[in-house]
Amino acid sequence: MNEQNLEYLKKSLDYLGFGTKLNDVLESAISREIPAFTLGVNQNYTSAQAKKGTAPGADQMRVMLNFNRSKQSDMYFLNDYEVTLLKAGSTLPIKQIFDLERDNRITALQAYKLLSGNSLERDVYSKSENGEASEKKKVWFKLNLDIQDAYGNHPLKKFYPEFKFDLSETIDKYPFKGLTELGKDGMMRVLKNGNLAQADMLIGKKSVPVFVTANPQFKGLDVYDKTMNIIRQDEIFPKQINEQAHDQQNMKTSSFEGEIGTEHVDDRTSWESSQKDSSQDQEIGR
Repeated sequence: MNEQNLEYLKKSLDYLGFGTKLNDVLESAISREIPAFTLGVNQNYTSAQAKKGTAPGADQMRVMLNFNRSKQSDMYFLNDYEVTLLKAGSTLPIKQIFDLERDNRITALQAYKLLSGNSLERDVYSKSENGEASEKKKVWFKLNLDIQDAYGNHPLKKFYPEFKFDLSETIDKYPFKGLTELGKDGMMRVLKNGNLAQADMLIGKKSVPVFVTANPQFKGLDVYDKTMNIIRQDEIFPKQINEQAHDQQNMKTSSFEGEIGTEHVDDRTSWESSQKDSSQDQEIGR
């Protein structure tokens, strides 16, 4: 048995969030020189809603880790792992395979947050423009849980600094009530770690308790009420949305004489409407 290889794999499991619980079965499989094998582990997580008492029980996650032995040596490699997440109160599990190299070594906890529909920011090392050295960048990750690719996976989107998603400026745009600078800094830490942040927001003329998570794709925030129903952007920014609708209506009227149709204000509003109307079908809790 290659002891150095074994120790490296144990450290990899610890880094990924499995601690030492798989060490014995890992060592047993390698000692038997099995060409390829899979180890499984169950992990439970308590969501922010469950902690607040607005969701039932814990979320259950099953992880299957796939190991292979090199054809050229006695070394084993952990290439990827498959996650099956069953949210509390849901009957439809969500599945995803995370490739360690391609997906920048997503940990088990980060996989849980992504499969729960949240975005997160983490450091990613990539080659510099001259290809000689690695440089560290802050990159946002988000799974597109609405679709699956040819392999049954949800596309994992990565938003690099060049995309220009500024979380601080984004938070300032929303009508939070009583959010001090210290509170803003705390919210930013929560959102960057892939968690839901709790706050109060002015919706219309009422102060409403909300959950929020970052949405780098739309350079905004996803906002939910206490029962995790999405609050649409046109409810939060009615004046801004109405002005956009008015401008688009004028453009359409000038382009097509006599034809005044209806269309979505923007992709964000369209997406939110479909989320709200089909929440029971998608079974994507937080």
